[in-house]
Parts: sequence; C-alpha cells; structure tokens
Amino acid sequence: MIDTQVEFGTLIKHVPVVIKLDQDPTPLEQEQNEIVLFKDTVFTSEDIGTRLALIRCTNGQYLVLGEV
Repeated sequence: MIDTQVEFGTLIKHVPVVIKLDQDPTPLEQEQNEIVLFKDTVFTSEDIGTRLALIRCTNGQYLVLGEV
C-alpha cells in the first residue's frame, strides 16, 4: 500500500456490512466490493453504531482495521 489515508466511520448495517464514513455522505457497501474485512471478521447487530478505523487503499477499496 502506498499513498493511503486513515479514515473513521460508523457501522450502520451488519449484513451486508455498510459503513458511513465521517467525511463522505455516501455509505460504503461490502456488496459493491468497497469494503475489505480481515478473514473471520464478523459483525453482529450489537456492533451497529460502533466507530471503526479504516484505511483507504490505492485500488479504491477500504480495509477495516478495527474498532476505535
């Protein structure tokens, strides 16, 4: 990864994963391959509203780093 940028967002839906970034009005959606999760990462309904740190990759996808 080069020229990456850390961003923050809020989990608004867990199946499929949808994250609303702080600085972007359009939510990211896992179904549109905008979000990449680490293997075995599972969000539940209890995680909705969780603040997350993400890193923007050069290919336009966002990798979820974890809860902040």
